[in-house]
Amino acid sequence: MENNLNMENNNSTPISVTIPPETRPSFSNATQVTVSDDAVVIQFAYLRPHATAGQLIGEIVMSPKHAIDFSKALDATIKQHFTRHLEGA
Repeated sequence: MENNLNMENNNSTPISVTIPPETRPSFSNATQVTVSDDAVVIQFAYLRPHATAGQLIGEIVMSPKHAIDFSKALDATIKQHFTRHLEGA
């Protein structure tokens, strides 16, 4: 069974992304962001409670432009979600 994710690029043109069947979500409770002139690296890790070492879950490398766009989209999405949930409180 093939899974697809529908997204839009910067021009609002629909694109289809195939999700491999072996893809599984991972939980991360620690992140590290490293920035250079030509890349932004975001590393996701899982640390067990009271542990002194963790396991790298995933790593994403983006251009600075894509990282800025991602940051704006993430910020807007989180603000929209939590504002909607906090209004009823």
